[in-house]
Amino acid sequence: MKTRSGHPLRRKAFTLIELLVVLAIIGILAGLLLPALGRAGNKGREMVCTSNLRQLGMATRSYTDAHGDRLPSAELLPTMPILPDRPLPRIRDVLAPHLGEPDSASDSSVFRCPSDRFDYFEEQGSSYQWNTDLNGSRMDETKSDQIRVITKVGSSVENSRVVSDDTRQLRFPPTVTPLLFDYDNFHPRSPEAGRNAVFMDGHVAPMTPENLGIGG
Repeated sequence: MKTRSGHPLRRKAFTLIELLVVLAIIGILAGLLLPALGRAGNKGREMVCTSNLRQLGMATRSYTDAHGDRLPSAELLPTMPILPDRPLPRIRDVLAPHLGEPDSASDSSVFRCPSDRFDYFEEQGSSYQWNTDLNGSRMDETKSDQIRVITKVGSSVENSRVVSDDTRQLRFPPTVTPLLFDYDNFHPRSPEAGRNAVFMDGHVAPMTPENLGIGG
């Protein structure tokens, strides 16, 4: 190709400095975009986890409706049952019929947290841990077994004396009693990663001291 004057047209090539500048700009833009993409991915996984737990809470309510308001009984770690000769079922097997899931073992199962990076779903059948303290308890009316409480006064063990000795029950209000929660700290949060939980009243929230009713 020639110019109007008849001289050959020369294409201007990038110099080494210009290429380095372009590469530097691309590197800066990548450094700015990657954290934002990471946060968006974490937010998306958090939303899926929240949705899963909400459905599991409704399935638990459905189970209790069909079993005289009694909560299910399930193992804490199905691969390590408390009584090996009399193992309890997995929470997945207990609640699956109340979820309408054709395949509770699929990757899209509500029992799988998308941030489960420790393979709890594959090993234990669920990314979510059942609160075994509630095994067989009543829904919305949860109390502990009778606990002996001894109160002593005195400046030392030798000089102390018993001022009361009685039994009490601890109550677990539905708003601060978790049904199921992440097996581990799956979700990045400031200042550290944490867990999500579905509570007995149906709401889903992070497991923090405040949400568990023990915050200051």
